[in-house]
Amino acid sequence: RIKPAAFVPYDLDRENYTTLLWAFEGITSYYDDLALVRCRLIGKKDYLELLGRSITTHLRTPGRARQSLAESSFDAWIKYYRQDENSPNAIVSYYGKGSLVALCLDLLIRDKTRGRKSLDDVMRALWRRHGLTGVGVEEDGIERLAGEATGLELERRFDDWLRSARELPLKALLATHGVEMELRAAESAQDKGGKPAGSKNAAGLAMLGIRARAQGDDTAVTHVLEGGAAQEAGIAAGDLLVAVDGLRPGQAGLDAALAKRRAGERVKIHAFRRDELMSFEAQLKRADADTCVLTESAGARRRLLERWLRPGRG
Repeated sequence: RIKPAAFVPYDLDRENYTTLLWAFEGITSYYDDLALVRCRLIGKKDYLELLGRSITTHLRTPGRARQSLAESSFDAWIKYYRQDENSPNAIVSYYGKGSLVALCLDLLIRDKTRGRKSLDDVMRALWRRHGLTGVGVEEDGIERLAGEATGLELERRFDDWLRSARELPLKALLATHGVEMELRAAESAQDKGGKPAGSKNAAGLAMLGIRARAQGDDTAVTHVLEGGAAQEAGIAAGDLLVAVDGLRPGQAGLDAALAKRRAGERVKIHAFRRDELMSFEAQLKRADADTCVLTESAGARRRLLERWLRPGRG
């Protein structure tokens, strides 16, 4: 029942634009997993693993440095729902980053009010003002309501988190509630984050810098990530990779073909671009430290973690 004023009333004959999708989808996404741990359907360790995966997904999106969250919300019709081969380099998800902004807002409010207020209070106020009345939320309505409900000056934070492409202060805010955030390199293309490294050699993982899908025994490039080895070598989305150093990747895929390689090594790649066989030489790059692992820290802040994840029980 709570909706942006831009959607009141709904006009199904045209696109409706708002900068508030980060809140209506992102805050919901934040509470999705938080509700599970608060209801004890999952444990704290499970929740931190899920949150670590969400942070990992965000950090592996180059577009987070290009598009603000407000822009992502407003441009959903023309960019998020009309994605192309360059989308990972150009846009950020208002679902994913929106949920992380909700996390930051919740932890900041709890820290600055010494636990007297939280995002829960903002949501209750939102329900009273807009859910019970049916009045649409103005574009700055949630920002104003957050300040009113908590007594905090939050304008600068909202400017940073919603209207710029600056990195979110996740590590610092998680630390205020007894959670240590560490970043490591991915161990494979299947490594989604959330767990400690299973190998001591992950820092040497060689990366080509593409997103791809199997196509028989070959590999079809779906996205070429900005700044990666593939982009520098001239590989493009749509190319069909058929050989790495003269050998077909086969059913095991490109990940297996590069498993024994190290950052800095050069590989020769053959690919079909439509009907033309092309040859590329790529210098593999070291995997970025963009895989997030969250762990509960020892000490007095564990009590704050309990109050955040199990309100009324800590």
